[in-house]
Amino acid sequence: MAFTHVNAQAPDPDTTTRHFIIMASIGGLQEISSGQLAAQKATMPEIRSFGKMMVTDHSKAQDKLMQLAKAKGYDIPKEATSDIMADLKMKNASPTEFDRLYVHSMLVDHRTTVKMFENYMITGKDPDVKAYVEQTLPTLKEHLAEIKAIDEKIKYMAAN
Repeated sequence: MAFTHVNAQAPDPDTTTRHFIIMASIGGLQEISSGQLAAQKATMPEIRSFGKMMVTDHSKAQDKLMQLAKAKGYDIPKEATSDIMADLKMKNASPTEFDRLYVHSMLVDHRTTVKMFENYMITGKDPDVKAYVEQTLPTLKEHLAEIKAIDEKIKYMAAN
């Protein structure tokens, strides 16, 4: 009985960091795309302003993240770094419906993103990526607080 020796490629030593970078990139690009749509389509000035802030803040964070990934040698698929479109339902919504859909989407997205960043602070292995997370997390928490306030205003207006 002969055994054949197979050379398997060594696994990525830190798939958690690579996965985090991919997910953060996709999320950031979605925020940029949706923010561009909100800046054009939202009926409430607060939502248009929030959309513009998403484009500005997430573009800066995305640039830093991609520079970090490149410097650290993380192989990030092209699909996670370019041309992520806004939700089709939002794109085709009426202006009033858009506001509701966008605010709901931003609430869910920012809760998820904040949790993901907080988890990386606990479980992440790459100190440079942790530094990026530490630098970015306060802005994400500000976004979450701001979109919660906009959501409360919409609920209040609907109730009265």
